[in-house]
Amino acid sequence: MPFAENIGGRNWEYQHDNAPIHTSNAMKNYLNSKNVSVLEWTPMSPDLNRIENVWGIMSRKLYENGGQFYSLNTLKTAIESAWYNLEPEILRTLFMSMEKCVFDVILKNGNTLNY
Repeated sequence: MPFAENIGGRNWEYQHDNAPIHTSNAMKNYLNSKNVSVLEWTPMSPDLNRIENVWGIMSRKLYENGGQFYSLNTLKTAIESAWYNLEPEILRTLFMSMEKCVFDVILKNGNTLNY
């Protein structure tokens, strides 16, 4: 996990969405072999994962006005542009809403949220 090695010395945990492919034995073994601590997370919980909101925002931006991409390189460039042009206020709003989402899940005993 090169990105993790580049931030060396920081105490962090890996969070994934608990999709079956991400919880396979192969993935668990890989993360263990890299000494990666995995954050315990409620199963199948995309409503709690703020990056899902970011992907949605980026996807809408990429395909607005009927956007189409005819080469992998063009698509990659567009994705990078959408990523680097995300408005900081949107990211801040998503970050600030996380605490409320977690409390809402606790109140619903871990059940899916309707937003």
